[in-house]
Formats: sequence, structure tokens, C-alpha cells
Amino acid sequence: MRASLPIERSLTAEQTTALGEFRARWAAVRRSTTPADRSAAEQAVRLAYHAAGLERPARIVWCDSPLALAGRVCRASHDDGGNVRSRLVDHVRRRVASLIERRVLRKVLVAVENSVNPADPLVTAVAEAVIRSVPEPSLSMLGHLRCTGLSWSGVLHAIIAPRGFASCAAGPHDLSWLGVYDYLREVLRLHAETEPLCGLMQLASSVGWLQPHARTCWLAERPNLLCGDARDRLHQADGPALRYPDGWSVWAWRGVEVPRWIIERRDQITLAAIDEQMDVQVRRCMIEIMTPECYVALGGATRIAEDETGILWRRNWLAADAWAAVEVINATPEPDGTRRHFFLQVPANLRTAREAVAWTYGMRAEAYAQLVQRT
Repeated sequence: MRASLPIERSLTAEQTTALGEFRARWAAVRRSTTPADRSAAEQAVRLAYHAAGLERPARIVWCDSPLALAGRVCRASHDDGGNVRSRLVDHVRRRVASLIERRVLRKVLVAVENSVNPADPLVTAVAEAVIRSVPEPSLSMLGHLRCTGLSWSGVLHAIIAPRGFASCAAGPHDLSWLGVYDYLREVLRLHAETEPLCGLMQLASSVGWLQPHARTCWLAERPNLLCGDARDRLHQADGPALRYPDGWSVWAWRGVEVPRWIIERRDQITLAAIDEQMDVQVRRCMIEIMTPECYVALGGATRIAEDETGILWRRNWLAADAWAAVEVINATPEPDGTRRHFFLQVPANLRTAREAVAWTYGMRAEAYAQLVQRT
């Protein structure tokens, strides 16, 4: 009888140290802005199709952005075949996961997953921005019939097949889980079990987005610009936060997608322009870019309350749509003896300046008042 293989029950100190290396490696893969390695990506496509039991695609088509990719796929025909994302990615993943679970305890797998593939808000934000920009459905039922052919099986596939871009394509956020299997392969030496994923690993490391069909695989370049703030939100103060080689771009302020002119022609942000903006989040971004201090000075907000802690300002548009900020004075004087005024944005339902200042410290007004009295 064949001896059973050992089960990994815990990680050694050396293996634990390696978690950080693979975490950094795959964070770099997800956030890469270098041009795609087209040769490596095309080789990886063929390996991945083979591992999924699919014939290698007759055509590999490159696009300069995921938006361009979606546009090309909308014109897919019978010659391109049906979408095979689930077979290429999901089925292979489940097959490999089943093999891995026989060799590694669940608690070890969870520890590796949490360390190597943590949540990545910036990459998630990019994916959401891309998906929002793609018209849905990206491929109609008629489009599926053009790909699969007019037959009973084709009609059935057209009815049940996913048609949205999010379910038919795959981006860096969809493939980040491969970092876990890369670690299991390289560090725990589970080569045989992870072999079917080698093509996908190489593909994820070499390309931006992909949309695989039976006979055509569309690949998209990575962005050549990706900017975020300290909280990993899409953000760039003087230009696009996300840009692809064909010029398709997204402008964002602290995680909120905004029209281009708000970032690049901020001198056109006026009180009237702010009032005319229907999107609440975009409106608040406009005030932040103008600066709350300037907004108040121009008469955009009304003084609601004042006490020894500061001044509470508010602007109401509708019952559930308002903006507020508390104006406070820096306790430390400047070299010339003056004291700087700061405007801190706060929830619009607060009623007093003390309550607003307390909120900025994560405290209730009563607790904050006691703290101030003691100090």
C-alpha cells in the first residue's frame, strides 16, 4: 500500500517569516503599473487552458484597458466561442483546494490566507471603478447565441450563462487568492497539488484583466497610473487617480469618483456649482477641495452654535442632506502670536460645538467636558 502523505499541522518559524515575503510579492502584483509581459501572459494563457482541460485558444487579443476589452467582447461571434471563465479559474481553484485540504490543516490554511491575501481596499476600488464604467450587460443573450451557435445547447447556455462583465472577466482582485497557493507551492513544497495553477499564477503576474472564451482570450494591459491616499482610497489631488494606456482614466478624491473638472479646474468650484451638484458625496468633495474655511467665508454655511470649544457651521439642502463642520482654534500660537483656525467636518445632526469637537475624539459631549475640566 502507498504510505499516506504527511499533513501540515503548523508552520515553522521560517515558514511564518516567509508569509510577509509572499504578502508583499502579491500586493505588488495586484498594484503593478508596469506594462504587461505579453509573451509571458500568452504562454500562461495556454498553460491555464490546458490545466482546465480546454483546447488552447486560437486567438489572444490584447486591449489597452479593461473598458476597451469589454467593448471588444460585446462584438464577440460564434468564432470566439462561449465564455470559459468559470472553467478556467473557478473549477481549477476548487479542484486544487480539494487536494490541498488533504495535506494542510484548515487552521493553517486560514492563517496563510489571512497573511498572504489580506483585504486590499485600493485594488477593490479599482475593480469597482472599472465595473461601474462597463455598460451592463456586457454581452446580451443574442451575443451569447452568436458565440455558442443556434442550437438547444446553445440556447440553454445563453439563458444560464453569466452576462455581466464582473462574472465573465477577471481582474487583479479576482486572482489575488493565487498568492496563497504560490506560498503553499514554494514554501510548503506542495508542487504536485498546485501544478494546475501554474498558468494562472504566471498570468496574474503578467497581465491586467482577462476575459477568456473557448477560442479567443482577450487580455487587457495594467494601468500605467494608480494613486491612493494613506487609507488606500483612490485619490489624486491634481490629476487622474487611475489611468490605462489608452487614456481611459478615473478621477477620484478620497475614494469618491468625481468629474474631471473638479480635480483639474478647481477654480471653477463655486457656491452655485456646489448647490447644483446632485450627488451628495461629490458635493462634499467639492467643499473639501475648495476648503471648508473658504466655503464658510464665502457664506456657504450658517453659524448654528458657539461655545468655548469652537463654532458649529451647517448647510442644509434637504432634510436628510446637509453638511457641517466645527471651527476650532489651535491652542498653540504661531511664531507671530496668532492662532490658526481649523475646520473639522462632522456629522450634520450634531447640535453644539462641544458635541462636534467631542465627536472628533470619538467621545460623547459629557465625557469630553469632564476630560477638559480635569486637564
